[in-house]
Amino acid sequence: MSANQPLVSICIPAYNCEQYIQQTLNCLCAQSYPTIELIMVNDGSSDRTLALAESVNDARLRIINVPNGGAAKARNIAYQHAQGEYIIFFDADDYIQPDFISRQVRQLDNRTDMVVLSGWGRFYNNDLSTFKADHTPEGEITFEEWINLYWHNYNSMTNPGRALIPATIIEKAGLWNEELSLNDDLEFFTRIFLNSRAIVFNTDVLFYYRSGLAGSLSDTKHRKAVLSAFQSINQATGNSLTVNHSEKAIGACANIWQGFIYDHYPNQPNLMKAAQEKINKLGGSSLKFHAGGITKIMVAIIGWKATKRLKNIIKNRFFG
Repeated sequence: MSANQPLVSICIPAYNCEQYIQQTLNCLCAQSYPTIELIMVNDGSSDRTLALAESVNDARLRIINVPNGGAAKARNIAYQHAQGEYIIFFDADDYIQPDFISRQVRQLDNRTDMVVLSGWGRFYNNDLSTFKADHTPEGEITFEEWINLYWHNYNSMTNPGRALIPATIIEKAGLWNEELSLNDDLEFFTRIFLNSRAIVFNTDVLFYYRSGLAGSLSDTKHRKAVLSAFQSINQATGNSLTVNHSEKAIGACANIWQGFIYDHYPNQPNLMKAAQEKINKLGGSSLKFHAGGITKIMVAIIGWKATKRLKNIIKNRFFG
C-alpha cells in the first residue's frame, strides 16, 4: 500500500434497513478508490438486512453480528475492527457516487491533523432524483469558526458519512457516546473537531443523505430521544466552552439551546425549563423562531409558543 493510497475503513451500523442496505453497500463497493475495507455491524436486525448484506459479493466486506445495542455502539464495534489510517462512519441508508472516497482522500492529502467534510444534500422517498444540494462553504475553518457559522444558526447536524477522519484524531477524541441516540453526532463531532487543527470543506464531491423515512430516529419525540438530544447539547457546549469563552462562542451555545427548545416545546417541560436556564446563564439567545406558510402567520398573531401548543394538540388528536 503506497503512502498516496492509505487504507480507508468504512464503518457501517445497520439495523432493520432491508429497503436500502444493498444500494448502500453496492455504492460503497463501487468506489474507484482501491484501498478500502467495509465493516458492517448488523445491530440485531429482525428483518432481511443480514441476508441482503450477505448477498453482496465483495471480499472487502466484513459483517459482524451483535445483539441490538444502538447505532453508537455498533459504530464503536466496527471501529474496533478497523485497520485503516482514515475512517468513515457511514449510515446504512445513505449514498455516494463512485469517486467520493478518492476525492475525499485527495483533499486530505495524507494529512492526519484535520478532518474533511464533503458537500452534501438530501433526497426523499428513496428517490435519488429528488436530491438537492445544501450550501457548503469552501476552504478551511477552525472549530471556533465552525460553531460561529453553524451553531449560531442552530445547524447542529454533521452527517457522519460526509466526514473523512484520521484514526489518530479519533484515538485522541474518543469513540461515540453509547448513552446517546438522538443528536449523538453533535457530541461526537464536537470532540473530533476540538482535536483537529482544521475542518476542510470539499465542495468537489457530494454526500447523499436519505430523508423522509417513517419512524426514523431523527423524527422521534419520546422522552428518551429528547433527553439524548439534551445531553448531547449539554456535553457539546460544555466541551466547547472549556476552550473558548469568546462572546460569539457563548452566543452560539445559547442559540443551540434555543433551537432545542424550538424543536421540542411543549413536550418534556422539565427539559424545556432546564434548557431555558442554560440560555439565561449564557446571557440570552438571538435565535429567532423560523417558520413558513401558515405557521409563520400563526406565529405573528399568537406567538411561537401558542402556535407550537396548538399544533401539538392537533397532531395528538388527529394523528396521535
